Amino acid sequence: MITRLILPVGQGAFYVEKFKNGKNIVYDCGSMDNEEKIKELIEKCFERNKVIEAIFISHLDKDHISGVKDLLSKCEVKRICFPLITEEMKQALKIKIMIEEATGNRYNDFIKEFIEDPEAAIKKIKEDMEIELIEILPSDEQNNKKNDKEETKNQKIKRIKKNSGEDIAEEIEGLEYSCNENKWELIPYNFKQETRINEFEEKLEKEFGKKISLKEVEKIWKENEDNREKIKKVYESLKGDLNTNSMTLFSGVRQVGKQMQYDSSYVKVGCLYTGDYEAKGKNKWKTLEEAYTEYWKWIGMIQVPHHGSIRNCNDALISKKAVYFLSAGEKNAYKHPSQNVVRGIRFKYHNNLYIVTESKGLGVILNSDIEIYYMFSDYQAIEEKLENVHMFEAL
Repeated sequence: MITRLILPVGQGAFYVEKFKNGKNIVYDCGSMDNEEKIKELIEKCFERNKVIEAIFISHLDKDHISGVKDLLSKCEVKRICFPLITEEMKQALKIKIMIEEATGNRYNDFIKEFIEDPEAAIKKIKEDMEIELIEILPSDEQNNKKNDKEETKNQKIKRIKKNSGEDIAEEIEGLEYSCNENKWELIPYNFKQETRINEFEEKLEKEFGKKISLKEVEKIWKENEDNREKIKKVYESLKGDLNTNSMTLFSGVRQVGKQMQYDSSYVKVGCLYTGDYEAKGKNKWKTLEEAYTEYWKWIGMIQVPHHGSIRNCNDALISKKAVYFLSAGEKNAYKHPSQNVVRGIRFKYHNNLYIVTESKGLGVILNSDIEIYYMFSDYQAIEEKLENVHMFEAL
């Protein structure tokens, strides 16, 4: 049995998978402006020094990573998987933070330190922490070396590069769907989104009348107010922000039960977490579709990308026969989720959609013949629901 928790953090994402044998997996842990709620949920969700086998970070935006420091402080985290941080990506993220902080959206120090040097950021939390930092290569890049390890200053911290599509669960002993011992899989894909950076640089050149590299932006920003206004103008004109990469994740099993090849009514426990992936447009949708060709028939839950933004959704994605969910703040400034997306899922394609906010979370209990979805406002309700299911199983 597995309990999948879509936790109520408002405009952000914090998703936990708890296995019956005590294993835990986390996908994203952050909130735009509700960090105290994140801390509260971590306190309720995990005991002190509880082992988390892996944290998957879709990308390094505040609303997806701001709570990771608190997870690392309280729990024993074995590995963190995140998109490869290239120099270009590092510069783009620094620019994004610089501009957003100028408009009052503060980032905590851990996020900035992790972007600059993940190893140093981890050591600052716990000097003797043993952990693997797994950087997932972009889907169009391949590393032929198995488990390519980098030298680290601290022998207890291992830095590893893995290809998109490699199964991270292979390294986790006992991560199984316990009722029938099917092997659980964790398949991340890191998708590059270079067009946004190219657009940013082209607009900077038009605004300043000369080519300006990403490295030069910070220096020009500091020179005078006129430059800052021009850079902000260019940044705000982008169709979206400078999310340079977004890492998706399939978490599930390829088959459930002996009869499932012939029966489409079986419980599909697989989930596709999408972060802020841009599925809008045929090419971007095709890239995602092809990446998970082997897995679509095992996916029963899908995260609607980017809090339900119309810019990130595609009809082909929201028309799958699956249960959909998204996280969004009740009064967020971005007007997420898009009502067009909500209507499309619920009325055009007749799928279930759960909208998780800061006041309501979603719990899912999955077994080979049990599938329970329930909304909750108090974490205690999860424990009570689990207790009832265990009693049912014992009958």
